[in-house]
Amino acid sequence: MTGSGLDSPAALELVRRGVHASAYTTAMGTRLRHFEPGRVEIELDLRPDLTQHHGQAHGAVIGHIADTVSAWAASSVAGDVVTAEYKINFLTAARGEVLWGRGDVLRAGRRQVIVRADVYATHAGRDTHVATALATIAPVGGPA
Repeated sequence: MTGSGLDSPAALELVRRGVHASAYTTAMGTRLRHFEPGRVEIELDLRPDLTQHHGQAHGAVIGHIADTVSAWAASSVAGDVVTAEYKINFLTAARGEVLWGRGDVLRAGRRQVIVRADVYATHAGRDTHVATALATIAPVGGPA
């Protein structure tokens, strides 16, 4: 993929593959908020149905953000990819109106792309860093 910015052909292709081709991602309400090769940000509204019994984001929702932003960041430099593994550290409760994540490619090779993902909750305009993940993403073919 080439180009940067939300309106670039590369970003539009990422949304086509990542959101429109995935019923799960669509149901979650995942949106692309920033795009450049090697760095991607996504977000979703933190709806009540995505919280657990204490009123904070369910860990699986935080994991969705970390996994998805890692794959999308890797895809921005490596084309079609799948997640091979990720490890996540939950730092604090995720409460707020929006949950968002940033994925940064640390190293892109032919067989694996290593990505760091940071997840944030926005409440009343203030961001709280709620989780950090390290992911190994595997290119599976297709153009970058």
